[in-house]
Amino acid sequence: MHNDIQLKDYSYFLRVNRNDIIDRWLICDDINNIFLKHSIKIDIDDKKIFYDLFDCIISVMQWNLTIAECPVKIKFLKFLNDNLISTIEFFTFINSLKNIVLQFFYEKETFSFGLLKHIESIMMIILNELYENYEHMKENTHNFTDDHSNLLNEYKKAVDLSTIVSKSNPKGVITYVNDKFCQMSGYSKNELIGKPHSIVRHPSMPSSTFKELWDTIKSKKPWTGIITNMKANGQKYVVDSTIIPILDIDGDIVEYIALRYDVTDFEQTKEQLSNLNRSMKNKVDELYNMTSTLEEQASVDKLTGVFNRRKFEDIFEHEIDKAQMSKNFLSMIVVDIDHFKSVNDNYGHNVGDDVLKEVASLVSNNIKRLDIFARWGGEEFVILLPNNNTTEASKLADKLRLLVEEDNFSIVGKLTISLGVGTYDGEESKTAFFERIDKALYKAKTSGRNRVMVAQ
Repeated sequence: MHNDIQLKDYSYFLRVNRNDIIDRWLICDDINNIFLKHSIKIDIDDKKIFYDLFDCIISVMQWNLTIAECPVKIKFLKFLNDNLISTIEFFTFINSLKNIVLQFFYEKETFSFGLLKHIESIMMIILNELYENYEHMKENTHNFTDDHSNLLNEYKKAVDLSTIVSKSNPKGVITYVNDKFCQMSGYSKNELIGKPHSIVRHPSMPSSTFKELWDTIKSKKPWTGIITNMKANGQKYVVDSTIIPILDIDGDIVEYIALRYDVTDFEQTKEQLSNLNRSMKNKVDELYNMTSTLEEQASVDKLTGVFNRRKFEDIFEHEIDKAQMSKNFLSMIVVDIDHFKSVNDNYGHNVGDDVLKEVASLVSNNIKRLDIFARWGGEEFVILLPNNNTTEASKLADKLRLLVEEDNFSIVGKLTISLGVGTYDGEESKTAFFERIDKALYKAKTSGRNRVMVAQ
């Protein structure tokens, strides 16, 4: 799994990976084509100009500066001008850098959509400033009218190269699309112009999104959001859209201009990551449940459903430590079913198992929630009683003895139990404590059974 880089951290991330990003930039196809066209060969000093420019861009991003405050830009612009790079090629230079940065984030799996929009917005501002500076450098002998006219034409070319553009009348009927729109949608201009934008609407898009869109732009405000569209061949594509209402001198809407950026790959990646997260969560839940089940199976006596001896030993150790530190009482009852061997001999082991389950049920339903009840082995059970003294433990033991004596067991009829009771003295070992109570149980059985004997 990955963690998305937050906006405040991305400048540090860019700086750390600067060399890798610039190296990719300088060998990408668009830049290579320009270098080949102008027979440019980049040496170490030239590469330093590109590194320094990127450091400058990072600082602009980090400190909310403008590129005008960056002295390194002059070296970069002069390098391009000296090599006769056109303004269109200049745009390709900066736009490809933006794309390399975004691609780098995508490959490193540190992409978040908010980060993408933030970087793209800042890069466009920087591009515009550099573009203007480069125009002035190349055309410093032209008058201002020519400069601005050329600049606007170049901007239009730049937008058409990078952005899906359309215009529509106030009713939403398409009046203009650029080549990028046709390339993306698979429709020709003739098929699109004169049609409503619903021609590319994907059926998965909810009506509520378009209601919000129309409510916003009819109120003369721009709308921004993610829209899933459908190509002419039925395939879907996802665009980050900004729709701007254009007003006349009286403030009435005369048309809408829509600018869209293809984010299909990013949205698919987000969906894949979301699905992966859900799948991993399901697996984790499944493993957790499996682990819990296995732990429970390892802790529980399969026949009676109470703790088994191994689990009791773990708890017993812990409770002994607690009693030693807190100086609180800790008592224990050891229970043995009288004449249980006769039950197995006379009625069979299945009936004997039923007797064990019924005795376990009687005890479980008549002890406190914090008392620990386990099957020690065979027909013998043990109950650990935190914070109970000898008197309290003896009363409980006698209560359990009477419950069993008064119960009418199916098939077998009447049965009794013998019980040994004792309280931890605060110093003896776990083994010594248990053996002392086990001796009390033995005395109860040899003294006639169906009785409680307290360990001395």
